[in-house]
Amino acid sequence: MTTKAQNRLASLVAHLDSPNDGPFFDSLRLDRSPNDVPYLSPMDPLRFLLRSAMVYTNKEAVSHRDMVWTYRQFTERVQRLATGLLEEVHVQKGDRVGVLCNNVPAFLEAHYAIPASGAIIVPLNSRLAAAEIEYIIDHAGCSVLIVQDHLLPQVTNKVKAKVALLQVNDRPEDPSLDPYEQLLARQKPRLWRHMPLVNDELATLSINYTSGSTGRPKGVMATYRGCYLTSLNHCIQDSLTSSTVMLWTLPLFHCNGWCFPWAVVAVGGKHMLMNGIDYEYIWKCLKEKGVSHFNGAPTVQNEICNHPDAARLEKPVLVMSGGSALSSTLIKKMKALNIQPTQIYGLTEVHGAQTFTYEPWHQQLYYPGNEERQHEMLARQGFNAVVADEVRVLDQHGKDVPSDGQTIGEVCFSGNVNMKGYYDNPEETKKVFRHGYFWSGDLGVRHIDGVIEILDRSKDVIISGGENISSIEVESVIAQIPQVFECAVVGTPDDKWGERPFAFVILKENQALSEADVIAFCKTQLAGFKCPAKVSFVTSIPKTGTGKVQKYILRNGLWKDKTRKI
Repeated sequence: MTTKAQNRLASLVAHLDSPNDGPFFDSLRLDRSPNDVPYLSPMDPLRFLLRSAMVYTNKEAVSHRDMVWTYRQFTERVQRLATGLLEEVHVQKGDRVGVLCNNVPAFLEAHYAIPASGAIIVPLNSRLAAAEIEYIIDHAGCSVLIVQDHLLPQVTNKVKAKVALLQVNDRPEDPSLDPYEQLLARQKPRLWRHMPLVNDELATLSINYTSGSTGRPKGVMATYRGCYLTSLNHCIQDSLTSSTVMLWTLPLFHCNGWCFPWAVVAVGGKHMLMNGIDYEYIWKCLKEKGVSHFNGAPTVQNEICNHPDAARLEKPVLVMSGGSALSSTLIKKMKALNIQPTQIYGLTEVHGAQTFTYEPWHQQLYYPGNEERQHEMLARQGFNAVVADEVRVLDQHGKDVPSDGQTIGEVCFSGNVNMKGYYDNPEETKKVFRHGYFWSGDLGVRHIDGVIEILDRSKDVIISGGENISSIEVESVIAQIPQVFECAVVGTPDDKWGERPFAFVILKENQALSEADVIAFCKTQLAGFKCPAKVSFVTSIPKTGTGKVQKYILRNGLWKDKTRKI
């Protein structure tokens, strides 16, 4: 056996020599009743942690700044948080617990501790405005909010009066100043078998709010089963192993970080967290910290590739990118840096990424020696995931469109990956579940090689820097301006963000308003990224005979010199 292999084996079995691990191992065990079916256990991603805590006890699990926690330490922190939620905050089974944080340890720990307490996690987009956060907390009925100190200004007094706040200061130099760390320190961790675990894989684990065509965000109910299977899919699809080091460039609030908080733990990998995006630090980690994986929108990939510190990496780094299509130019840049991309496609409603464009044999088969064309193929949305029953492109009658790369249909999902429904919104749930499928609202084609490609959206959503923006939500804010008679908002191309909101505004007779006025008003009601980048004052807006705004006409005028519409 080589020295390297001996050292690796020693690190993996180091916990066997620890005299104090017996009680810790015992704390990880779950009870089974005599009536439990011997060949059946609920699909629960918390079980990934219990296994890895035993198999990789003293292996590094999480790092943040200069702090590192082993799997034992990370698991004990999760137990302490769950215990504190139960015994001090008095969380009850089925309660909703909001989390408003950057990618800090508390957010990662919450992905385990909240379901361990029998509650449901409600991740909150830290980029939202206070009014938007208030709406989500109110709609979800959150009784507790875990919030990072610098985000407290985004929490309204109304919210503060009705929920229990657990503040995270993220001040490693002095844990005594951090209420979150104080809570953990006060707890005597409950054994896992004494936690009120949810033994129903179809129960709701998380409610993730997503913008949609109805304007107000909808709460997507993600199930234990869906999160478990999607996590396992990523282990396969993204080649995760115990050597994986995942750099968290993707926000944890985005669809539970695409389920990677559980996937990385399932294989005994390491989470490398960041309190905000810092591209200089990202390159330091890529060059010096052994990063093997990171994920994010094309906007993030573009910033990384064009940073002054960018240099070809010695070892390949695997990247999943979604939110919009990677351009062939960006793919070429990434590969030149030894950053190997996989284009993914999915929605919050299907637990995140569920189609993947591989770099397979068929690209060489169809376009041998044509690197540019192969890169264009990589930018398509690919094949369904291992755990997804089917991803189909259907016409309005529920029939498959021909695999000709030209006939447009709606992308539909069936089976394991679909959400349970929209929380407290049966009407919208009914609209998207038809013919045994979830209808995504995204329009695409299927090519002759079986790959799907997204061409446009049938729902009025703008994707900017990986964030979903409801055009109707922006329109409803602009309509509040007294001088505005009518408005329509669509996405306009943006080199950095992919898309930005563009507002077409008709003013009331004899009224005056500037572009700056409209944008300034929007900033009082909306998150900055949702506000229009441009405003055009017009005398008419194109409509159908029934009065519906023809947004595709507005979009076509803005996108006429672009090769893609997404």
